[in-house]
Amino acid sequence: MKTRLLLTGLLGLAFGCSKSKVDLEQADKLAAIGDGMKNTSLLSSNQYSFLRGADVGFLTEMEDKGRVFFNTTDQQDLFVILKERGINTIRLRVWVNPTSANLYNGIADVVEKAVRAKNAGMKLFIDFHYSDSWADPKKQNIPVAWTGYTLTQLADAVRNHTTECLEELIANGVVPAYVQVGNETDYGMLWPVGHIPSGNMANYAVLHQAGYEAVKAVNSSMKVVIHFSRGYDNANCEYVLDGLLANGAHFDVIGLSVYPGLETFDAVLTNSNSNMQALVSKYDKELMVAECGYYQYEPEAAREMIARLLQDVSSLPNGRGLGVYYWEPEAYDHPAVNKSIFDATTKSPTVGMDGFSYVSNPGFEVDTVASTSPTGWLTAGANPDANYTEAGGHMGGFRLTHFKNSAYNVSTNQTITGLSNGTYTFQAWVRGSVGATGHSLFVKDHGGAQINKDIVPQSAWQKIQIANIQVSNGQCTIGLQSLGNNTYCSLDDVEFFRQ
Repeated sequence: MKTRLLLTGLLGLAFGCSKSKVDLEQADKLAAIGDGMKNTSLLSSNQYSFLRGADVGFLTEMEDKGRVFFNTTDQQDLFVILKERGINTIRLRVWVNPTSANLYNGIADVVEKAVRAKNAGMKLFIDFHYSDSWADPKKQNIPVAWTGYTLTQLADAVRNHTTECLEELIANGVVPAYVQVGNETDYGMLWPVGHIPSGNMANYAVLHQAGYEAVKAVNSSMKVVIHFSRGYDNANCEYVLDGLLANGAHFDVIGLSVYPGLETFDAVLTNSNSNMQALVSKYDKELMVAECGYYQYEPEAAREMIARLLQDVSSLPNGRGLGVYYWEPEAYDHPAVNKSIFDATTKSPTVGMDGFSYVSNPGFEVDTVASTSPTGWLTAGANPDANYTEAGGHMGGFRLTHFKNSAYNVSTNQTITGLSNGTYTFQAWVRGSVGATGHSLFVKDHGGAQINKDIVPQSAWQKIQIANIQVSNGQCTIGLQSLGNNTYCSLDDVEFFRQ
């Protein structure tokens, strides 16, 4: 579902968002950005070890308020939806003693969400704020219970809090793959003691190292992330990293936030990529985009941002790029300026989520007009003129249709390459001429025999699935085959995901 809502106001740094001004006059500029992106490939690294992540800290709060989630028209658990849409890892923030309006994100709440993520087959990334609420470049407030602590006492508190949370997770069967020590610590953490601009770089290093050592003491396989809010700001990143290293602190992974604005879309992405390259070259560390986001009302631009970031991170030298996390994609009712990639009306993913998909152009929305050669898809068979996109999609504006008013033979397919070997599912929504025969979904070229799934068309949309596809050669071709005669079959909202 395409949504366009023009907002005015300021984008605050709170909740991990960059600061920018949005007004009605900028709408045309953003539309121009979208027009320039529409034919860009949406595929990037497809290795399952490459992180396609979502930060979903708001989830339990939303559920307690009665919010629900849909994958197109199917109401499902959020983790199921995210998995089917290509997400394979979850990021969760941890607050020390959340109170009043912020009762969530304490250890118990984090463990509950983490167990659900693990049960969905996802990796876990823990983000320690070391505060009772939001910590970011504007504020790094000491938890109330730690008020008046000396540097040594704060370091002990960091160590104890980190240990307590991680041990509770492990006791519940969850071992995080990544642990972030401090959130967006461009200027340090636990102010004023660890405030870098006040001359306290050495103090910050002590606090950071306390978190690092706590993580490694619990489980040395967990990798420690240091996180910066301005992914494009090389000077600040290097200043802080150099200061940590000079003061004996350690880290395993560099994490960046990337939040382009309307007028800075290309500049932020380009400069962030340059920064990634420079940081990997200088420090020889792994790197991830720990947060990213774009405006809810322009999902096409969000899709392009995700695809570009996936490509940039996966292209870092020596395999140093780990992946990309989207900040709160599910928070469709978030106040102020929303950067969710769920639609507030349908409560389902927008085309923004397609940036994470293994399938190029899964909803046939990229071209923005009807086409006989939809982006990302190939046509085969004796009657290619029987293949086209048209209005009337399952959720969006377009669908793929096979039709000719005489006998025809046509197939539409795409080959997904670079896959990790394993078990996958191909599913899509279909409709067609009632009682027609000769239409089927298929998968082939995956290292095994071709699998076909006959379609019994109905006038209403129905979901068809081919499960348990064993990929053994790193690729799979998916598609729709039609042997028809004055009958039609339409396809939309295609998904291909690791089981």
